[in-house]
This record gives sequence, C-alpha cells and structure tokens, in this order.
Amino acid sequence: MPATSTTTVVTVFPRLLRHLIVGIAYLCLAANPSAGEMPESHFVINEPQLAPALIRFSQQSGLSIAFSKRLARNIEAPYVVGTMSHGQALDTLLQDSGLSWELVQDHIIAIYALDCSANNSCPSPEETLEKYPIYEPGIGETYVYASRVTGSRIKRTGHESTAPVQILSAPDIELSGAQTLGELLKFVPAVSGNAISTAISNGGDGTSSVTLRGLPASNTLVLINGRRVANNGLAGESVDLNSIPPAAVERIEILKDGASAIYGSDAVAGVVNVIMRRDYSGFLAETYYGEAEAGDLQTQTHTLQYGTRLPRGSLFISASVFEQDPIYSRDRKVSQSADTRPLGGSDQRSSASPDSRVVLPDGSTLIADGASYRPFTDSDLYDFSPFTTAVVPLERDSIYTNLEYDLTSSVTALLELSHLETEATAELAPTPIFTAFEQQPIVVSKDNRFNTFGVDLSDVRRRVLELPRRQQHNKSEASRMTISLEGEAFDWYWDFGYNWSRSEASERTLNLVNADNLARGLGPSVNCQGIEVDGCVPVNLLGAQGTLSQDQADYIRVDGEVSGYSKLSSINGSISGAAFDLPQGRVDVAVGIEYRSESTSKKPEGMLGSISTIGGTNFEATRGQRDVAEVFAETVIPVWGNAKGDYTLDLEAALRYSDYSDFGSTTNPKAGFRLQLGKSFAVRGNYAEGFRAPSLNELFAGNTEEQAFLNDPCTQIQNVGVLVGCSQQADPTRNQFLTIRGGNSDLKPETAETWSAGVVWTPVEIEGLTISADIFQIEQENVVSASAQFLVGQNARTGAFEDQVERDELGNLTLISATNINAGRRRVQGADLALSYFLPPAQWGQLSFTGAAAYIGEYLTRLDSSAPELDLSGTFRDEASEGLGGIPEWKAQLGLRWKKKRWRGSYDMHYVSSMQEVIPDSMLTRNIDSWLIHDLQLSYTFNVLKGLRTSLGVDNALDKEAPLATSAFNDNIDGRTHELKGRFWYVKLSQRF
Repeated sequence: MPATSTTTVVTVFPRLLRHLIVGIAYLCLAANPSAGEMPESHFVINEPQLAPALIRFSQQSGLSIAFSKRLARNIEAPYVVGTMSHGQALDTLLQDSGLSWELVQDHIIAIYALDCSANNSCPSPEETLEKYPIYEPGIGETYVYASRVTGSRIKRTGHESTAPVQILSAPDIELSGAQTLGELLKFVPAVSGNAISTAISNGGDGTSSVTLRGLPASNTLVLINGRRVANNGLAGESVDLNSIPPAAVERIEILKDGASAIYGSDAVAGVVNVIMRRDYSGFLAETYYGEAEAGDLQTQTHTLQYGTRLPRGSLFISASVFEQDPIYSRDRKVSQSADTRPLGGSDQRSSASPDSRVVLPDGSTLIADGASYRPFTDSDLYDFSPFTTAVVPLERDSIYTNLEYDLTSSVTALLELSHLETEATAELAPTPIFTAFEQQPIVVSKDNRFNTFGVDLSDVRRRVLELPRRQQHNKSEASRMTISLEGEAFDWYWDFGYNWSRSEASERTLNLVNADNLARGLGPSVNCQGIEVDGCVPVNLLGAQGTLSQDQADYIRVDGEVSGYSKLSSINGSISGAAFDLPQGRVDVAVGIEYRSESTSKKPEGMLGSISTIGGTNFEATRGQRDVAEVFAETVIPVWGNAKGDYTLDLEAALRYSDYSDFGSTTNPKAGFRLQLGKSFAVRGNYAEGFRAPSLNELFAGNTEEQAFLNDPCTQIQNVGVLVGCSQQADPTRNQFLTIRGGNSDLKPETAETWSAGVVWTPVEIEGLTISADIFQIEQENVVSASAQFLVGQNARTGAFEDQVERDELGNLTLISATNINAGRRRVQGADLALSYFLPPAQWGQLSFTGAAAYIGEYLTRLDSSAPELDLSGTFRDEASEGLGGIPEWKAQLGLRWKKKRWRGSYDMHYVSSMQEVIPDSMLTRNIDSWLIHDLQLSYTFNVLKGLRTSLGVDNALDKEAPLATSAFNDNIDGRTHELKGRFWYVKLSQRF
C-alpha cells in the first residue's frame, strides 16, 4: 500500500516536448467528453488517504493522472467499490475535498484546487500540468511514484510486491479495539512463538515484542517509518513495542519474507514496519475504557491529537495516557492453582514449602510439623499461584510530533520527535530458599542454635512467607528523533537523514533474600551473636511457618535493582528513479548507504552483581558497542509484457554489503519475480540470503544466574540404570535448577536462506475479490544457542558435558553452565493465505470481508550437531523451559466490516489450532485444545454533535476460556498465544473538530 503524503508524478522527457504537450492538452480541453461519457471500470479503492486513492484510481482505470502531493496532503478518502464510470469514481473520491478534476485527453486527468486564488501555494490546472507533464501514449509514459512499500527501497505504487505484505490500516487498528501494539499483533496469523507482553508476568519485564514464524523476536526486524530504533533498554535483543505510541500509528506493514538484502540484520523471519501518522487535519479528543467481565483488567486510554496545514507544510501532535490494571492468577479457574491435575494437567507446585523441608544426611526427607518433624509428602508442596499477577499492570505516557515543511517546490524537510514512559509492576510469591542449589551453597551448621539435628544440613528448603511477596517494578523511557530531507532532482527521488533513539530501563525487585546474611545467620552461633554484638542476627530457617522472627526477616531481606540502556544513531541516504527504458517499460533502481552506531549497557546494583541475592536474577554487568557501515542496491526490471499491460514479467534484485566492527563483513543478495497472467492471475516468488548479527547482549553479557525450569531425565525412576548418566534417582520434586549463562565475544552471525512462491487471484467475474496463497521456507545455520536443557539431556543420556553439568552425591543437579555458541540449526516450512472481498455499496450499507491464515507444516530445530532434530510444528514448549513457545500448525483470522452512513461495525474471529505438549516429569504428551474467539464492535457518529463518535465493543464475546497448558510456567496457559482475560467489554468516545 503506498503512503499518503509523498506521492508525486515524475516523467523523463525533454522540456520542449513537455511544453508542447501541455499546449496540446489545453487545446483539447474543450473537446473532452463529459464525465458521463467516460468508460466504466470496476473499482476497489479502499485507501484511507486521498493521495494513494488517486494512484489506485489511475491503476484501475488505465488513465494517467497528475496532482501535487502538497495539494492532497491531510485529506481523507472515501471507499469506492463497484462498477461505475471513471468520472463517477473521481467525483466520489474528491467529494468535500475542495478539489476538482479535468480530463485533458481521453487518458489524462489533472487534479487541481477549486479556488486556487485563496492559497498561492496550491497549483492551478495549468501549473499542475506544467509541473507534472503528461505524455501521450507512444510518445512518452507517465510514471506514478508513491512512497516505498515495506520490502523495497524503490518508490512504487500498489500491491505489486514479489512477497506477501499484510497491512493493518488505521481503520483496522481502530476496529480491533487494541490499546497496545503487542495486543494488536498477537492475533496476526504469522505471529507465533515466544512474543513477550504484559500477559507474561514471571519472566517478563513490562515490555512487548513480536515473533514471526515462531522464530525468536531477534529474527523479526521492527522499524518505525522504515528506520531502525533502539532495542529494549535492559540489553534487549528486540524493539519494545510498548515504546511505540499506538495512538499515533497510521498503519502497520508486515513483510512475511526474508529481507536482509533490503534492511540488513535481523530481518530473517520478516519485517514489521510501523508507519506513524502524518496527514491529519483538525483536533481529536478521545477516551477509552474497558473491563473484563470478571471485574478486573480495567483499562483506560485518553488521547489528544492535533494536526494542521501550514502555508508550506503540516504539523501533527499526539499525546496519550494509558493505564491497565492487573489480572491475578487466583481469579481465573485455569490459573488459580499450580496443581492442575483436576483439570487434566500435572502438579507444578514448589518443594520450597512454608514449613521447613529438611533432607538429612541419610537421604530421608522431613518437614516441620509444629514442634516436631514428619516425613515430607506431595501434599506439602507449596501453591504459589494465589500470589502472582497473571497480567501485569502498566502505565504509559507518550507524546509524538512530526513537522513537514517544503523548503522549495522539490525539497521537503521532515522532523519527528517522540518520548514515551512506561511503568509496570508484577507480583510474585514470597522468595523460596534452596540452600543446596544456590551458586554458593549454604549450610545450616550443626553449631547453629536452631539446629536440633546435631549435623550439618546442606539441603533445607523454605518459602519465606514471613517476608512480603516479591514485587518487580519496571520503568522505561524511550526517546526518538529523526531529521531528514527528501526531494526530487532531475526526475530522481532522493532522501538523506539522521536517526537517533535511546531506550533506558530499570528493574527493581523487592523482598529478596540477602544470601550473605543468610549464610552467616545459619552458620555457627559463635560467629553470629546478635546485631548489637557482631552485627549478625541468627536465623531460624528450620521449623514451621512463623518461626522466623521480624528481626530475622529484616536481617535477610534485601532489594535488588538493575538499570541499562540501548542506543542507536544512524546516518543514511538513498536515491531512486528510472535508470533507463526497455521496450517493456522502465528499469527502476535504488542505491544507498547507511552508517549506524549501536551500544548497550546493563548494570546490576551491588548485591545482584556479586551473586548475593536469592529470589532474583544475579548477573555481571553487560556493556557493548558496535559500528556498522552498509551499502545497498536494488532494481526492478520489466522483461516481458504485451501492449495492454495485462501480461507482464518483472524481475527484482537487491544486494547489501554490511561491515560490522565486531565480527566482520557479510554480503546478502535477494532476487524475485512477479508474473502477471491476464487481469485475474499473478505468480510471484523470492529467494534471499539473510543474516542476523549476534546481539550485543549475546556477545558481551556477563555471567547470569537463574533458576531455570528444566526437565532432568534422572528424576524419573524408569531412567535410573538405563540412561548412562542416571546412576540414581534425583529428587523428583524439583523443577528449577541453578543455571549460569553468559555471552561469547567470538560468536559469528546466524545465516539464513529463505524462499517463497505464491499466486494472487483477482477474478474479474467476482468484483472486489482478491485471494492470495504463498508457500515459504526458512533455513538457518549457526543459530546462537545456550541450551541448559540440551546439556542436561545429553549428560543424562550419554554422560557428556560433565564439565558443564554438576550433580551432588545424591544425583541432584547442582549447577549447569551454558555459554552462547553457534551450534543450532532450524528449518521452517509453511504457507500464508489471505483474502479480501469488498462488495459494492447497497441500500443496507457496504460490506467487506478480510481474512488471513498461516500454516506451519514443519519446524525442524537442532540445538547441536550431535542432537537429534525435533519437529516443533503443532507443539508448545515454554520459554521458561528453553522452548520456542507455542507453534500451532494453523492460526487464522476472519473479519467482517460493515458501514452505512454514520454506522460502522466489525466482527472478527481468531482461531488457533490445537498443540501437543510434554507433561512435566513425564514422558507422556497431552493435547492443548484449539481456541476460537469472537470480537465485535459497533460505532455511531452523531449528527447533532458533528464529529462525535461512540464505539461499543466486546472481545471474546462467548467468554471462551484459554485452554490448559500444563507445562506452561505462567498461569497454566500459553499466554503468548491465548488470553486469560475472558469476555472483555469496552466503550470509546471521540470528538473531532
């Protein structure tokens, strides 16, 4: 879809002939047929802005058209669908715009202002044809330029890409009711895998990401207006979608194809290009309120927007405030308990119980029971779900502005500024203590005054309910600035710009345990005689809940904090235009250069950096920087076609050379074709080589300590004595294991080969219908991997990796060390389907249907050359267990849109097919049910108060519960694919002046 504000018409021809044709055009003006005598065509023009709508008219009518981009700025366009005369279509498009049209010849249209005397900047019909000359067929050709479509650096018009591009327009975004980009993109069929959002509490940080094709978020490139932005501030590997103000978004273009040759690193799975609003006139005040039927997740958004024409440009400002209240796990049936056996799942409660759990030297396990101890049983496991937030409360304040100013008739300056602040708070159960499985194991000394067993105790587990529940506070600030110049010279389009963005973030976790103080308080009493004597408080970790006094709790309680930033600055320039003509048409080319600098830092507060806390993530500081210089070229070559233009073959080619300061250089090509076979049928295809540069975090991250959710085969009795590494049964109640991860400065880029092929069918017999189908394959090598699960599995099966997998004398895992390496491989195969059907207006209104579906038939992954290949298609493996999330075979959307005068309505269905999961601590699998939900919205624009519109909507109208995923770490569902909220009502009021 072309953009809305940079459309011009340029031609290549001698100036003398231009004046000659202009003169002939005016001599013919009086003799032109009227609008009623013009021929008819079938039109499907659904562009929201006038400039691209006029280009679409030109394509569908076969007429050449000339107009000024400045004249069409900030003007909305109505939909035009149906068979009608060319004049009727133009009259409909220009209704209430203050513009009119003249038919200069049978195939030439000039757009001009009705009253040009009131505004000297608007061109008259004479000036329009003088500035944008039109050539007669056989003498010259008219080339209509539009803004770049995602996936190409060449300015062109229409949906003529050689790869599938899904476009979410402003009306689509509004009708979705989504208040965050993460919420909006969650149901896009091509999105699957481990996308992060506020629906991920434990392990989330209030950010949001997008994952195409089930590949990690680092494999999807997120752009704003075609430009890169800084990643998440905590040394993130992807852009935080919550750092983009959704109220100012004009549309989102999703390229579902590898595009490293066009955009460089990270565009392996595809590109999400967020286009910000520029063409807007007037003042808008809007308020939104929504609430789940269960009475929680209260959500509010308040927005003010102002846009105006300037004598030589335009100004747009948008400010919004967003607030989202939480959902607690305890308030939904599927998530209220970590023991899902009554629902057909498994028991994932914790062995760190409120009453002390003690393992004696002889291996017997006891639990405190009042003043004595008894054998520990599964009924003593701790259910943490009642304490946790399932959806994180979030606050977001944002402001966005852009200024467009015409320096000359052919040079425009653009300035974009944005600033956004977010704040999120997640709640977790009180801190658990596993003395034997911390990085520095802690021993309850036999000489500790509270130890009545008379022996050193190395394995004591306790959920410290005497401490308040943990709280994780995340704050972030994201700022962005773009300054650019764009223009035309000698019939070539050029642009040059500077882009800067910075994301800062901090995370503060309350009510952790100070490991150093705990170790001293559990040591010999002679070394810990009281706070007034030696500054130490003896700690009673043994005994039942409540035996830890307030003084002891205060002594071991500590907070942890980490802060960081990611910064990106770049200078880029490009030029595109017609290189030369071939008999079949013009050869377009684009060339450009880009230089950018990227840096990141992540710094822990002292105790987190010294591995001295329990209940949080301890890690060493991360700091990295790189410079990147790139050169690219692209061309479109028409190689075959007939006189009417309904049989054509165009070839595309692109090449990018990238030089990185940290790992070297890489060159990546891309080639594609589009074959038009009549008016109804087109075939397209692409081949590309891509790469993903290792992130600065993957390269330079310091060692990080975490309690990872892993499956130890040695905890299963049937593997003991069968698997080489399982000589005895490990503790079957454990599901979290101490894991150390770290960066690797010697990493090389991940490489990829992608191809796609598809057809587009627009049958002339069914007016308004377009159907497309594409197949694709992505094959990656040198995938960066740090899989503790792989190391544990191989150690159990073959005894390998003994230097990285440590066990104690009882066979329990005590430490896994996993460092990033280039060892993995992936191959993903599937298909994309899309349809749109716009019916002509009728007495009962206008209907349109849109649909999309994604199919993943194969998702082969291998973590190491020695590991077997796994097909993850149709499976769920939680990220907390190092999985790639939910990868359903089928994911689909179908939408119905209705419009009649002041009424608008929508009905959307979202479908996710069933998936298989492995039941924890078992070799068995179970089925995660398919999921289908229905969203509705109805809006009305009042006639009495002009510009006032009210919308009422309901998401998940049938209150379909998210299906159980018993292996899910968060709330027993795949929160990245499904939703916990249930039926959700919302209302929106907007007043436009």
